[in-house]
Amino acid sequence: MVRWALLLAATVLLAACSRGGGQEGPTPQVIVNPRSPREVAQEFLRRWQAQDYQGMYALVSSEVQAQVPQEQFVQRYQAIAEEATITGIDFELLRPQDGASYPYRVTIHTVFFGDIVQENALPLVEEEAMGEGGPRREWRVRWSPSLIFKELDERTLVHLFVLTPRRGGIYDRNGRPLAVDAEVPVVGIVPGRVRDKDRTATALARALGLPLSQVRPKLDTNVPDYYFVEVQRLPHDTPPERLQPLYALADLGVFVRQEVQRVYPYNDRAAQVLGFLRKINAQELQQLYPYGYREDDWMGGAGLEAAYQQELAGQKGGILATITPQGEIARVIARKEAVPGLDLHLSLDVEVQRAAEEVLGSGPGAVIVMDPRDNAVLALASAPRYNPNDLIRGLSQQEADRLFNSPQRPTVNRALEGAYPPGSTFKVVTMAAGLERGVVTPSTRLPCPPVWTRFPNFPLRNWQSVDRGPLTPGEGLMASCNPVFYEIAYRLDAIDPGLLPDMARAFGFGRPTGIGLPEEAGLVPDPRDPDWKEKAVADPSPWFSGDSVVLGIGQGYLLVTPMQLANAYAAIARGGELERPLLVRKITDAQGNVVREFRPEPLGRLPLSPANLEAIREGLRLVTQSPGGTAYAAFAGTGLDAAGKSGTPEAAGGVGPYHGFFVVYAPRNNPSWLALVFNEGGTQGSVRSTVLARDLLVRLVRTPGLVQAPPGQ
Repeated sequence: MVRWALLLAATVLLAACSRGGGQEGPTPQVIVNPRSPREVAQEFLRRWQAQDYQGMYALVSSEVQAQVPQEQFVQRYQAIAEEATITGIDFELLRPQDGASYPYRVTIHTVFFGDIVQENALPLVEEEAMGEGGPRREWRVRWSPSLIFKELDERTLVHLFVLTPRRGGIYDRNGRPLAVDAEVPVVGIVPGRVRDKDRTATALARALGLPLSQVRPKLDTNVPDYYFVEVQRLPHDTPPERLQPLYALADLGVFVRQEVQRVYPYNDRAAQVLGFLRKINAQELQQLYPYGYREDDWMGGAGLEAAYQQELAGQKGGILATITPQGEIARVIARKEAVPGLDLHLSLDVEVQRAAEEVLGSGPGAVIVMDPRDNAVLALASAPRYNPNDLIRGLSQQEADRLFNSPQRPTVNRALEGAYPPGSTFKVVTMAAGLERGVVTPSTRLPCPPVWTRFPNFPLRNWQSVDRGPLTPGEGLMASCNPVFYEIAYRLDAIDPGLLPDMARAFGFGRPTGIGLPEEAGLVPDPRDPDWKEKAVADPSPWFSGDSVVLGIGQGYLLVTPMQLANAYAAIARGGELERPLLVRKITDAQGNVVREFRPEPLGRLPLSPANLEAIREGLRLVTQSPGGTAYAAFAGTGLDAAGKSGTPEAAGGVGPYHGFFVVYAPRNNPSWLALVFNEGGTQGSVRSTVLARDLLVRLVRTPGLVQAPPGQ
């Protein structure tokens, strides 16, 4: 600085001499830039903070600018910011030790690693430059890549090495794995070890049982000789003897290696509950790239795999390092350990699930098994099913179309995503509303003729052609008499058309059950809204009394999911408490520590007096145990103290096939089993559902080892 002071004094003196000495013309002078080294350092770092890379470049020395074009300078900062997930910086100027550099502390904010703090120094150089007023002396930054990260130099690059943790597992209530990361054998060839392509292809095709046309092109893959070219992934449970013929082909360039991938040990069991993995899409990649996700990463695509993606995936770790042109790590800048995914422990019992799926068969339909004591879901079956292992293996276009575009919709969980008229299973709700509003009592007797004629121009028929005589509401459940419930709904409508829909909502219809899986549907009409029909179903007509009457037998505009229906009957079986279905019991970390535990969660109480609830429960008992009950023949001789209800709703539009429901719980006074069987479409309606529900319940009750532990154990 002394030298700069002397230069400044000399410049002033020369200027004075010029003015007083009578010399002709101005004397050239060097203008000293008033910005100090501290100000230049601060300006350079401030522009970095503002991501003004062009402004930073303007402060770089001319020597560096001659070697590094501005475009290259800017692109390097941008590329490193993207690779290191930098969102911004903060800086602090430190006390300078000499005039050749200015020390600073920089805090580099990153999405992936958090804050990276480094102490560094800006090398400064004074040089002459031309300005508007002539030549000037100014401070500039002698830039090098180490000013971005101390570990970086001219020959290295910055790279983020992502460390992917194990994905959390999904287990049944007894700890049996339903979805886990596991090693699978992968068969492939190493081109540099293949001497005769045709011979290798023929032998490998024979060993794998594949057509030669599928194997031979793999040997012409344009990759370096040392690459491993995958030919086929084998199932995780491939026996060792199956691999021996493949190991014997090593001399032909065939190798088998073990790779970790997602595995579903029970294949298609509970497929729609577990869901599947899929490759990350472009939009997700853009959002998740800063968190270490890359285009070949997998994510939950449906079911629990999707609903609990964040918990199962864990957190990616990584190493931010400088690498040589050969791709080797030179120096480590930052490190973050991967956090393993959490494990889900379900209330499902894989053996109960097996029984439910075997009873259901190929569907289409759904079966739900619950324990009403704690509302645990023991089985949640939907058919047709699919094998989520196939999506990991990879699907052909034809297979993908069959899976996602087929009218059978195998990926749809019909127990949760399917919305259907409940039919006569809804009559418990109509009875509840009638009893609570006093339009009937448990002992009121209503006629059960073949035809109900309150609307002379629109007579409504019973499903039986005989007159059953006057019946109580409970006996109406027993016989599933439509006229009894037409009459109750008619009387409710005369008071307020919204009474029956209100009771439906109190039973949990029209809203998600809270089971923890997405896509629960359902529809409860709102007659109090004059525009409801037009808004909900594109029908401009007003709400008619006839709409209320058909609602009384679970038809019309009402739609429920099998899960909502099972949950409502579980509340009846339990004594009136409506609860959230329990599917995920607990979440644990990799060491087995409980991170979160789920317990029965009340959703409300059915708005029924104890006497009225007992009248409904008695009507459900008569269905299976009275000679006049619609399910008496099916349950006679089983010894089951069961209570239940069937439903045969018309399919959409009231044309074509019928759906079939049957819901049953047992033992009646202290139920530990509840089963719902739903058959979609067909000609047998609830008859088939009733028989299947009976068979399932008998199997559950009588199979040793299938009696689940009491709640809390």
